[in-house]
Amino acid sequence: MSNFSIGDKVVCVDDKFPPDISKLYDALPVKDTTYVVRDIRLGINLTLEGDVSVLLIGLVNPKADSKAGLERGFRADRFRPLDELLNQQKVGEPEEEKKELLQPVEA
Repeated sequence: MSNFSIGDKVVCVDDKFPPDISKLYDALPVKDTTYVVRDIRLGINLTLEGDVSVLLIGLVNPKADSKAGLERGFRADRFRPLDELLNQQKVGEPEEEKKELLQPVEA
C-alpha cells in the first residue's frame, strides 16, 4: 500500500491542497514537517477514486460523510519516510559538509 508503516516518521513533501479543502479538515500537514504515521488504509480521493490514505499523530480531523464514517486522512504520496530523505541528503552533500556533521558539538 505504501513504503512506510504505522509508527514510522514521515516528512510532508506536498502541502498544496485545493483552496476549499480547509472546509473538510481541521488540521493539514505542512511541507518539510515530520509526522508519525498512526494508521494506513484505503481511502477515496476528491475524484472519488481509491487511494492509500494515512492518519498522522497530532493531526486529528472530522469524519467523512461516507457510510464508513472514517476520519479524513491524507494521500500517502504526500509523504516520504524520514530515513529515506536523510539518506538522500547525506548522498548529495559535499565531503566537507559530511565531515562537519561528524564533528562533536561543543556544549
